[in-house]
Amino acid sequence: MPMSRAVTVLFAAVTLVLTMMVASMAPAQQAIEHNGDPERGKIVFRSVGNCVNCHGWAADGISGVNLRAPTGSNLRETTLDTERLTEVIKCGLLGTAMPYHDRAAYRDDRCYGMVMSDFVSGGEPMRGKTFRDNDIANVVAYLQTHVIGLGEPTYAECAEFFDNPAARACRSLR
Repeated sequence: MPMSRAVTVLFAAVTLVLTMMVASMAPAQQAIEHNGDPERGKIVFRSVGNCVNCHGWAADGISGVNLRAPTGSNLRETTLDTERLTEVIKCGLLGTAMPYHDRAAYRDDRCYGMVMSDFVSGGEPMRGKTFRDNDIANVVAYLQTHVIGLGEPTYAECAEFFDNPAARACRSLR
């Protein structure tokens, strides 16, 4: 009988440790949960959606390496999961400059349970470029694979982002 109690306690301890390890994994390690194409997501982030205008090429926003500091949040430090990242890209972030990219956002209550008529005139959410659902998934995949949890941007990341090791934006990182 004492042996089975010891095994039960050991099993509980191992389960607890494994649960804590999974819960504390860096978001970049949790990227397995996305189903988009990170390389297409980089293109959407860089060019199609012009996300770099607010978040910077490194997606480090207002704390970024860009001398003309963008106004967006630091996505390298975000703790948002796949579902929440998708929601913010689709619906924007109310009370901020983060625009919505879902064509049907605020036509029905899919975004935060609100429709456009819920807002006072002049206080409506800002509309960004419209993304298809698969491109929203692609941007999320890009962020989870190449941005979230990576710390300070590096020269190698910059050269890879611009597909050019001589990119002017990367000079300060050498």
